[in-house]
Amino acid sequence: MNALVPQNFGPVSTRFQGVAVTDDLSAGVQAGFGIMGYKGKVWSLRKGGQETPLMRQDGDGPRNSIEVVVLKASGHVSKIWYENGYVEGSAAAPDCFSANGVTPDPASKKKQGNACATCPMNQWGSRITPAGKQGKACSDSKRLAVAPAEDIKNEAFGGPLLLRVPAASLRDLAAYGEKMGALGYQYFAIATRIAFDPTEAYPKFVFSAIRPLTDAEADLVLELRDSRQVTTILAEGSEMAAPAGPVQQAAAIASAFEQPPITPVAAPQIVQQQVVQQQPPVQQQPVQQVVQTVQPAFGGAEPKVVQQVVQQTVQPVQQVTTAPVAPSGDFEANLDAELDKLLGS
Repeated sequence: MNALVPQNFGPVSTRFQGVAVTDDLSAGVQAGFGIMGYKGKVWSLRKGGQETPLMRQDGDGPRNSIEVVVLKASGHVSKIWYENGYVEGSAAAPDCFSANGVTPDPASKKKQGNACATCPMNQWGSRITPAGKQGKACSDSKRLAVAPAEDIKNEAFGGPLLLRVPAASLRDLAAYGEKMGALGYQYFAIATRIAFDPTEAYPKFVFSAIRPLTDAEADLVLELRDSRQVTTILAEGSEMAAPAGPVQQAAAIASAFEQPPITPVAAPQIVQQQVVQQQPPVQQQPVQQVVQTVQPAFGGAEPKVVQQVVQQTVQPVQQVTTAPVAPSGDFEANLDAELDKLLGS
């Protein structure tokens, strides 16, 4: 920093005491920041156009994991879209992007809509993967401000770094935060290991807790969480200030592994059609009144009419109904009962 202050500069004039600073020399000036990225399954640090692969301490190849403190997370899911698809290794800015996941950033070169929710590139099926599966042309990610767990100040790379969590790992990130929260640990109060899932061909993150932070580390984290650089890393519009480079490989793979929206489907209603076959007319012959003599229980022989049959004609019956009927083992018995009623038996 080339800001020089002479020795014995002197005190501030008393005239300025109590005067609020309503403007800021740094307003609109975005500080550069490093990016924690990956290419394939190789982690790297990128700062000022220089990319440094992270290698194992024993020199035996690239590291499979990084150990960081997640200082702060964006409250939104970011969105990135390339008109011709992402080209691996390219540092070009996306054609349309959104840091808040709600509206395209004003710096987007080719806005695809006024709102992300209705943008055609953000709809399921707007992209077909090489495997023939549906995905989204606009990929999702979440911005995190992180710092190395063993060097939270990270002065060699300018302090806090940007890490984008791709769509395929967002559910794992959420589950990790919820689990640690249930155990009484804020996500920024612990050191976290982020590794690549060895069972997947694409870079899918696996999150695991390493240890709680010490009091001295906690003081640094609390200071950085409120710093201007962390605010810049997570802010809208900072995409252009820090070209994504290899870390935006997420845009090439994320939509291929996103989960399609789940639409609840109501259980099908069972419809049973009841058909009563047409019966021929039934004609009963006229009969005389039948008198049955019943002996009273306590003596006497007084006749009593207990049954009377009259002439009647049963008309043809045909009934077809269609109604929701729950499957039941009593269906035939119920049908017979109804027929008995109709036939007058």
